[in-house]
Amino acid sequence: MSKRNVLIFTDSFNIGGSERQAVELIKRLDRSRFSPIVACFKKVGPLAAELPGGLEDVHAFPLSGFVSWGALRRAHEFVKLVRRMQVQVVQCFDFYSNLFAIPLARLAGVPVILGCRRDEAVMRSAAQQKAERLSYRLATGVIANADAIKSQLIGRDGLHPEKVWVIHNGLDLKRFDGPSGPISGVPLENGTITVAMVANLRPEKGHVVFLKAIQQVVTQIPRAQFLIVGDGPMREMIEMHIKELGIAGSVTMTGAVTNIPSLLRSVDIVVLASLKNEGLPNAVMEAMAAGKPVVATDVGGTRELVTEGVTGYLVPSGDVSMMANRIKDLALSPAAQKTMGEKARRKIEAQFAVERIARRFEQLYDELSGRR
Repeated sequence: MSKRNVLIFTDSFNIGGSERQAVELIKRLDRSRFSPIVACFKKVGPLAAELPGGLEDVHAFPLSGFVSWGALRRAHEFVKLVRRMQVQVVQCFDFYSNLFAIPLARLAGVPVILGCRRDEAVMRSAAQQKAERLSYRLATGVIANADAIKSQLIGRDGLHPEKVWVIHNGLDLKRFDGPSGPISGVPLENGTITVAMVANLRPEKGHVVFLKAIQQVVTQIPRAQFLIVGDGPMREMIEMHIKELGIAGSVTMTGAVTNIPSLLRSVDIVVLASLKNEGLPNAVMEAMAAGKPVVATDVGGTRELVTEGVTGYLVPSGDVSMMANRIKDLALSPAAQKTMGEKARRKIEAQFAVERIARRFEQLYDELSGRR
């Protein structure tokens, strides 16, 4: 049987959940049956170093906007590439690749075209949501990364249930198996309880809720230390809130950290305070893979990862007091930290290992190609 040519389209190779999942799939497709072709808008980002061929073999379609002569040229180039390479499957990985690649793949006659939805899409304008829904209707179907997102695609966006498949995010567990160690610029003191939140500094990530919870925790556990890991447009506002809440001595803003697995292995508890717009949050998955208990807001598909009271705790979005209480519960019980962390790791091993996820993509490609 000849190999199937699968074109995988991602925005860039910057650090991000969608980009990470695209790169993991590119690395793990069975080369005896599939030939991956990599496409993007921006040929940049540290994840490119993990590509089997680096950036050399990546096809870039840089856009300054969707309505321009440049966009028409890129569209023509994309259709030519798809036809020349005899692409049989186009797999999109983010909002902009849905809008760009799905209609053009349909025009080029690609047999199997798959869009994606990796978050709740509530941060998009009404026009953007409408454009994405139109693109989905030109696709063979859409892959959601959580059951909660599939339900949204059917209920809110009107997709037929038989055109939506759930393939969860996957993790390379070997990245989380090394020893813990010091991280440059991250103070980790012996004898303290260390709680970390790893997220881009954006409004929807709920950093202010986390900071207010910290204020409640340190009144009872003054030795607790908190890390805010990541960077983004909210940095100055978060720094202002830290001062106003009087918790500067308990909170460290680390900025972006490249070795996230090592950092996670070095802390005790991980928090996700997101208010909205999650899919299957990689931050939670990575914490669980590192064997850490999680306190997370019950948004998107988070409950598909966190088993309440078993691998961590779920709290309502925006509930400062419950978040603080759950952090305190864990901080005061090393035994619970250990037990929950071990069960969290086992759940990721059993259900979310990246090899298992790659095989699910391959099975879907085979199934849909057979239908065609």
